Amino acid sequence: MLYPATDVFGLLALLLRLLSYAILLDVIVSWAWYLGVRQASPYQPWVRTLRRITDPVLAPIRRLLPPRSLQGLDISPIVAILLLQFLSEFVLTLGR
Repeated sequence: MLYPATDVFGLLALLLRLLSYAILLDVIVSWAWYLGVRQASPYQPWVRTLRRITDPVLAPIRRLLPPRSLQGLDISPIVAILLLQFLSEFVLTLGR
């Protein structure tokens, strides 16, 4: 038997996890571009689409923890993934 409220919470949790995977992919793409992989260029349409998805999540964290204050280390993806995982588990708990 399907419970509509549980399905909505499950779908929301899935979307939050997919967003955390997109952020992880964004990190991998930025490393690949730094290492010289041409397909990971920020001018590629798929990379621009990925950045449009991840930047709204990462930008507020970067404002709170700017990389220049951490000697160039951008920890915003780590913080974002941890927050998204926490929110996903919280949403699933609400759905039970």
